[in-house]
This record gives sequence, structure tokens and C-alpha cells, in this order.
Amino acid sequence: MTDDIKNVKKELLACARRAYTIGLQTGNGGNLSARVAGTDRVVIKGSGLSFGECTMDNLVTVNLDGEMIDGPGKPSREIKTHLAIYRLRPDVDGIFHSHSPWAIAYAEDADEIVPLALHAQSKLGAIPILKVAGHADEIVEQAVAALLKANPDLKAFIQAKHGIFGMARTITLAEHHAELVEETAQIGWLVELKKILSSSPANR
Repeated sequence: MTDDIKNVKKELLACARRAYTIGLQTGNGGNLSARVAGTDRVVIKGSGLSFGECTMDNLVTVNLDGEMIDGPGKPSREIKTHLAIYRLRPDVDGIFHSHSPWAIAYAEDADEIVPLALHAQSKLGAIPILKVAGHADEIVEQAVAALLKANPDLKAFIQAKHGIFGMARTITLAEHHAELVEETAQIGWLVELKKILSSSPANR
């Protein structure tokens, strides 16, 4: 294992543990990956593993064509989506995906989330919602490619009924983007709830 891959794995593990600890992703869902800078190598969570179970030894390494390079099992089933993003976005070296409940719920009847908080406005801007059926298949891959071509500087999006994708120059920043998307969705829900409660006859 080269020092570059070892360092990438250490950063992936730190992000996985953070996300699992704060409840951004529960169970064995979600996935994360990082491109090894200057190479065609991508390290990604293994299929069937929770973020809390990831170790230096069970992360999987593939190339940008999806061919196995190293690892004890299969890469996450989301590998096609990750590779599509890496091929289109040379500035992205980290991708974080989680099945976060506030974001998934908000995406049910919205086309985007417009952040209310100034921090999210400055860090993310509007967060588009990708309305596409399918799960990590070619249809999703094509839809993600179209979204990124239309929004070349996009930092995050939500796939309806599926979850958040955060993208950044590092996996640490990509995970932070995902946290901010979930926080933004929660704020959006609370604002809508406040409106409903304020309009209730009992509060007039």
C-alpha cells in the first residue's frame, strides 16, 4: 500500500466514523469514496459495510473504469455514480453519500432547497433535487452527468427517495457539505412547520 493510498484511507475512515457517530448515516447504508490525487485510483467503502465497520483493510480500491485493484470484497453498489462524478469533475476528489432523513423527506415535493441560513448560502447555494427513478444504475448515472454538466460548480445534490451526494476537493469537505445539506433541509422543514402552527386557529 502506497503512502498516498494509506493517507486517503485514513481520511475516509475519519469521515465515516464522524458520520456514523453523529447519525448522518445509520445501519449499513450510504457510501463514501476518495480519488487518489494524480492517479486513476478511487478508494470506496465496501458493499454491505456500515460506516462504523470500515477499516484500513476492508476499503476497496478500483480504477476509473470500475476495475478492482485491491480489497477483500465488492465496492459499494453506488460505484457507477461515484465514477461518473469523478470523470466529469476533475476538481472533485471526494464524494460522500448518505440516506439522511430530513433531506429525503424534503425532496419529496420540491425541486430544490434554497438555504435560509447565511452559512449554507455562502457554502452551497441552492441544492438541486434529482428526480430520477433507479438506484445506482445507468439511468441514474446519465441523470447525474446531465445535472453536473448543467451545474459545473455544484457542491451537493439530493437524489429523490435516495439521499444526499456531497462533492468536494477532499472527502472531509464533501462530508461537511452533506452535513450542511441535512441541516438545511431540517431548517426548511422547521420553517414550514412554524408556518402551519402559526396559521392554526388555536394560535390566532
